[in-house]
Amino acid sequence: MISGDSHRREIVLESIFVFLLIAAAFVLRLWGLSKMHFWDEAVYLQNAQVICCGKANYSELDSRPPLLSVIFAAVFLLWHQLYAASIATALLNALAPAFLYVSGRMIAGRIPAAIASLLLAFSPFFVGVFPTGFVSADTGNSLLSDSPALTLLVLSFWLLLRALRKQTDLRFACAGFVFALAVLMRFASLPSVAVLSLLVLAADRRWRAVAVCGAGFAAGIGPYLCWSRFRYGGFFRTLRNGWGNVRGPGESPVFYLKNLGNIFCWITLAGLALWICGWAWENWKQKDGDHCATEAEPTVERPSRTFEGFLWLWAGILLLFFSALHHKEPRYVIPVAPPLFLLAGIGLSLLTKGRQKGVRVAGTVFLVGALAYTFLPLRERFGLPFVYDGVSEEMQVSDFLTHNVPPTTVLYSNFNYPVFAYYTNLQVHRLPESGPALYDALDRLPGDGILIAYKESDLIADPRLNWLDSDPHFRRFREFPSLILYKYRADAGR
Repeated sequence: MISGDSHRREIVLESIFVFLLIAAAFVLRLWGLSKMHFWDEAVYLQNAQVICCGKANYSELDSRPPLLSVIFAAVFLLWHQLYAASIATALLNALAPAFLYVSGRMIAGRIPAAIASLLLAFSPFFVGVFPTGFVSADTGNSLLSDSPALTLLVLSFWLLLRALRKQTDLRFACAGFVFALAVLMRFASLPSVAVLSLLVLAADRRWRAVAVCGAGFAAGIGPYLCWSRFRYGGFFRTLRNGWGNVRGPGESPVFYLKNLGNIFCWITLAGLALWICGWAWENWKQKDGDHCATEAEPTVERPSRTFEGFLWLWAGILLLFFSALHHKEPRYVIPVAPPLFLLAGIGLSLLTKGRQKGVRVAGTVFLVGALAYTFLPLRERFGLPFVYDGVSEEMQVSDFLTHNVPPTTVLYSNFNYPVFAYYTNLQVHRLPESGPALYDALDRLPGDGILIAYKESDLIADPRLNWLDSDPHFRRFREFPSLILYKYRADAGR
């Protein structure tokens, strides 16, 4: 009877922990709601409008993964308000730590899993608080697909672990289906899916499990590939087009290694170092003749080294893949978080263990203090208003255009074009970003319209304003602090 009461108490406490984890992660990611959204965020919002409202002035469904926009479209059908997308994204992102906890508990025990989930929930980078001088897109409440895709990847990891524990066709099929959702959320999830799929080989009837998991994946992604074939002429056309979005200045191959501490926090690196020390100590004891620790079966206190080896493989392959890409951004490496945080959790949990009670208490106090110090920058988040009601210059320009030009006007732009598409109903014509291709396009614009030209800056050099001012087809219409609107007339100068 006492044992049953103790088990129920553990379930209640664990449920409270998971609920508070999700609630706290959600509030942190929701804090700082804003009406301002830029480039990629505007792309997903615009695509959602295309899906749910038939908005036809601009679309990137031919090159962007569809799932985040589909979710936004569904949300807009219930509540067509800009903040609704931010709330949905914050909730999706807040679920990842909970899934990481239930996954880690199955292979490493409650304490390492709890540490890993706290790192994912409250590490400053994953909330959107960055070190001074460290530039990145906000990963907390941004409307980008990186963090929602991570949630689906961790969910698929948990489903696979459950399938391996109790092996049924349905469980493997569900894992494969969520794999497909992760890819549809972010095409760059494919390497993570490939690595996680290796776990299927651990099934007792591995080839049957592979076939069933593959069938689930096909059921999830097949309809989208068929849509791509009939809409754009190729099953993989949208995926190939999406690869073209990964462009920009090249970075050093060691970019992610140099920024590992900024992205995943110093305490994660310390946890990895502790894991290595623990592994070395265990192997030294084995060579010294003490086989007790290594010959015993894996337990909650001492997880399986096989699974830990898989976590290292998972992290290593993804780091190599993203390091090999020409263009690198800190948010690209977010999929490495689950294995790194779980390994760090296992390493840091060593501080709570020891033969003497005093050592365990001291280690636990030190660990709690280290985590609190790591999460201290999060207080900056609450220095912001809960809802920021400021507007961007692009929003001001969009409002001006909506009220001062005919609704049939065409906008020409080579920068921030998704933003103008989302904030107006005007047809948007995308121009090449720079170089001879841009000027050739400006010489052959298909019809009258408005050109949005940014003033020269570190990010934008073209089109040159003196070139536009010297061309009789372009006439200044309205000037803003960082951009100028030009009226384009095809028959001018004739």
